[in-house]
Amino acid sequence: MTRKLSIFLVALIVGACLLALLIWAERRPAAHYLSDLRSSISSEPAPVQARGNLLLIRPQLYPMDYQSPAHLRLKLAAALDNARNAGLLGPNTLVALPEHIGTWLLARGEKVEFYQARSRREVRDWLLLGNPLLAIEALLLNLDAERLDEALLRMKAGQMAEDYQQLFAGLAREYRVTLLAGSILLPEPRVEDGRLHSGAGPLRNLSLVFSPQGKIQGSPHLEPWPWRADAGPAQRLSVGALDFQVERDWRPGYPQSTVSLIDGRRSSPPLFLRGKLDWPIGGASRDILLIPREVEQASAAPGSHLLNIWIGAE
Repeated sequence: MTRKLSIFLVALIVGACLLALLIWAERRPAAHYLSDLRSSISSEPAPVQARGNLLLIRPQLYPMDYQSPAHLRLKLAAALDNARNAGLLGPNTLVALPEHIGTWLLARGEKVEFYQARSRREVRDWLLLGNPLLAIEALLLNLDAERLDEALLRMKAGQMAEDYQQLFAGLAREYRVTLLAGSILLPEPRVEDGRLHSGAGPLRNLSLVFSPQGKIQGSPHLEPWPWRADAGPAQRLSVGALDFQVERDWRPGYPQSTVSLIDGRRSSPPLFLRGKLDWPIGGASRDILLIPREVEQASAAPGSHLLNIWIGAE
């Protein structure tokens, strides 16, 4: 009888501890959010007659900017406000955002300690503590670090797809521009009835374009993951009478893209993220940096960098 009572008490204590851990893991107290909303503009002189313009945004982003989609929107809206005040947004403007700006939405809603982590090991530990189901899966399947990244991404893919569309469609609609919304890594993404969904298949790098009405414009552009040089044709899109293509390249060791007119007369500088987001993303090699540390910048100014290219009349 005493032995049974001891076992019962031990089980009760263990159960209480597990319940306390689950309650703690679900708590997401609001953190004080401070972010640098400054941005600088580099633009060539406007021609007498312009058919439109291409505005590249290299946003300066940090982990806390991804605690919620509202934080990320605040940072991007500040850059777009600056561009609008400078007269750079119009019906024939293409605004382009960098690769994987959407992939980091997987960091939404984590414990405050996650965003303050100083090493990849701390990132992993706080992810496991804050996501008990992921921790159980990692223990049962003996997931290594790279597969743990992918497991988290797959676990959050549905919410990521929803956040990506709401955020970037909302910005395109609010600022009345065509928005090349960077890219997001999702398992087997698809668009049905105008809505982005994720599946359960292979990871794909997805890029969408949103019209000034906030609708998905054209077909989704999908590339295999990890990226390959023979991934397929470049993404194409149109703004008014201007036809663009987007070419992506990982060979320097970090994701970047180039936007150019299809007639080949104008091509943009490389487009990439700034700031500090070097946590590896699902299935990527550990030697790939999400943000380039040694690359020519548009200026020495802090904050986000906006690069504007005018496209003159023929």
